Amino acid sequence: MERNLIYKRETEKHTILPRRCVLCIICLLTLSLGACAATTSLNIVKYGGDGVTILNETSVTYEWMEQNLPVQGDGSTHYYHQGPVFLDDPDPATQEMLRWNPPEDKNVQEKDMGAVKGTDLRDLCELVGGMSPGDTVKIKAADGFIKEFAYRNVYFPHPGQGPLVVTWWKGDSGYVPDYREGMRLVFFADTSTNPWGIHAFGNWDWHESADEQFWYYYRQGDQKYPTTTGLSVQYISDILIYPGNPAHAESQRTTAHNAPEAPTQAGFSFHVIMGALAAGGFLAYNFKR
Repeated sequence: MERNLIYKRETEKHTILPRRCVLCIICLLTLSLGACAATTSLNIVKYGGDGVTILNETSVTYEWMEQNLPVQGDGSTHYYHQGPVFLDDPDPATQEMLRWNPPEDKNVQEKDMGAVKGTDLRDLCELVGGMSPGDTVKIKAADGFIKEFAYRNVYFPHPGQGPLVVTWWKGDSGYVPDYREGMRLVFFADTSTNPWGIHAFGNWDWHESADEQFWYYYRQGDQKYPTTTGLSVQYISDILIYPGNPAHAESQRTTAHNAPEAPTQAGFSFHVIMGALAAGGFLAYNFKR
């Protein structure tokens, strides 16, 4: 009888610990996957001159946006960004132009954002008092990824750039959260440049539309390649308007154009998930001991 009780206790101990380990791994994976899930609402904030005081704030759902603000996109027109152009040349100036690709004829059709519908970022900013010349707006994702844009790019976009649209519907998916990349920032560019006559937001379009500090690069070692796909923030959760005055430190608002770029959202999510798996493995090892 005593031996049976001892055996039962040992068996329960070695059964409970692996179960706890599995539960820990599930929790870690749930948290990591939740950080890169589609969003269905936005928090919009306008800050005062110190960059800290909140002047106005509101939250809206995608349903509210569709019902109360002008809808961008017709549900059938596809919009494209441009990926990096991997071309080299011995002459640095020639190489730079090859990579900016003014003809907008490389790595464009492969970057189809889909037939999307959404809300103009300008209309969303207006809900909390809008932007003024010199202001910037940060588009923040649920996974922590952030991109920043200037007043003129939001309020007076160049046709080649097009309006900045927070998309919440995609033709082959429907509304968020079924639209898994949403809410997503897509630039509704015109059809003026590329050889296919599609709505493509090219690298050179951004070069001509934005100040250098807002340019985006894909980096490989010491090489950098302009791309507009990196501007297409996914899983948008917050829209944060900051004042354009010295009271708000420049280092808090912008990234120097020659500084290393932050990881892409896909890379960020991958590392979060791998970290969760590694932590789970560590727990499993220690529980077995």
